[in-house]
Amino acid sequence: MEVYIRCMEKVLRRYVQRLQWLLSGPVLCRRTWYSTSGGSCKLQVHRRLFGTVLENRVCILLDTSGSVGPYLQQVKTELVLLIWEQLRKRCDSFNLLSFAEGLQSWQDTLVETTDAACHEAMHWVTHLQAQGSTSILQALMKAFSFHDLEGLYLLTDGKPDTSCSLVLNEVRRLREKRDVKVHTISLNCSDRAAVEFLRKLASFTGGRYHCPVGEDTLSKIHSLLTKGFIDENVGCRVTEREVC
Repeated sequence: MEVYIRCMEKVLRRYVQRLQWLLSGPVLCRRTWYSTSGGSCKLQVHRRLFGTVLENRVCILLDTSGSVGPYLQQVKTELVLLIWEQLRKRCDSFNLLSFAEGLQSWQDTLVETTDAACHEAMHWVTHLQAQGSTSILQALMKAFSFHDLEGLYLLTDGKPDTSCSLVLNEVRRLREKRDVKVHTISLNCSDRAAVEFLRKLASFTGGRYHCPVGEDTLSKIHSLLTKGFIDENVGCRVTEREVC
């Protein structure tokens, strides 16, 4: 029984480590947890809306239509973090493009990722406002025109203001000349038609689709990782401190 318990503790620790790794990926908020015992241990979990940026030359497409208003402040905070923590460190060049009824581009082309450029981009983000409709097709066509582009990260809360099939067909046409991956992030997982459209767009371009989990789910996961997994019958407990 003692051997069995030790083996189960090892398995549970691996599960906790795996969950912590998964939480370092693309979910909505960002927190830092600390655990200290004996030697100081710091566990840092960055939970980003945009996930991990995979390409070296990217453009972020941000929906700033009126319906995004309730999410906009959180999105702007996450976008600033994305610029400083990922684009600055991992990418060679980038650009930002917001879209509603019209387009608002930070720069006319991809820009080399320097500290100065990142500071300028973060300042630009703080002035974004939500209003108007959702011109996704116009934004995608503009982004595909950027030279040397490798990846697009499209964040929106709904369907485009044109036919979904029209957008998908146009992107297929654009990809005949440019092998660009389109990663999609949905702010409204309850809109089935919008989710299906974003899934298809990501799938046929070789990108990833993501919909952030809700706060209730995050709270449950946080509780598991901080309080530990408890088997009431055996009395076995694996805590975050033990994982560290």
